[in-house]
Amino acid sequence: MTPTNRTMPIILIIIIATALFMPGCTVRTADLTLVSTKNIDYTDMNVNMKQGKRYKGEDCTYTLLGIPLGQVMPNLKTAVDDALQQGGGNIMLDEVTYVKGAWYILGTMSCYDVEGTVLNAKEEHASP
Repeated sequence: MTPTNRTMPIILIIIIATALFMPGCTVRTADLTLVSTKNIDYTDMNVNMKQGKRYKGEDCTYTLLGIPLGQVMPNLKTAVDDALQQGGGNIMLDEVTYVKGAWYILGTMSCYDVEGTVLNAKEEHASP
């Protein structure tokens, strides 16, 4: 059975309406304490810039046949925490974020890779 000239516009309207109203999702990607895209003069900060080394962190997610294995999307905070833990610090300067993805026959991989200089910032407490 082939569609007639009368049913073609109805089928086309149904297809377009379905595409317009398909569901989407929103996922919280990160909850970071300090982020800046501006150049900052670190000389006034209470950090030892010479102690820092560059470290990498990563968080990945995988799907198999379109079904997520674990979390749905990678988490930027987890990737940053991974780098901070490796470097034994509490702040990361000059951080760069990479989004990495790969598609395989049966599944996908999606990752956030971060790299930056990990330092320990000393907290200054005001005298009472």
